[in-house]
Amino acid sequence: MFIWNGKKLAFNFLDADMMKKFSDAGKEMWKKLGEYEEKNAEDGKIKAEGVAYESEIISEFFDEVFGNGTADEIFTSKHDLTERTKAIKKLYSIRDSQLAGHTKRVNDLHKMIGAE
Repeated sequence: MFIWNGKKLAFNFLDADMMKKFSDAGKEMWKKLGEYEEKNAEDGKIKAEGVAYESEIISEFFDEVFGNGTADEIFTSKHDLTERTKAIKKLYSIRDSQLAGHTKRVNDLHKMIGAE
């Protein structure tokens, strides 16, 4: 479960459909962000137009993963890049936690059945 600004969104990275959506949308998001910064960042910094553009890229990611209109529902401002990067970090942390939990369950099962 991913919760942002009180909005609860189902997120199970170990569901194959969600894994595919998250992975595909993530690759596209990181590609677009990298390309934009490569062309437009000056001394590693972007201007207001860049903040707005990168915010839109991240909003597209959330809409791809959770459905159209999600970004408008969960974010308090249309172009707040800080809010979006915090949300991305939280979502990736949830993914990592789910993967770690799965690994632990598999290891526990191996011990229970005597597998090595």
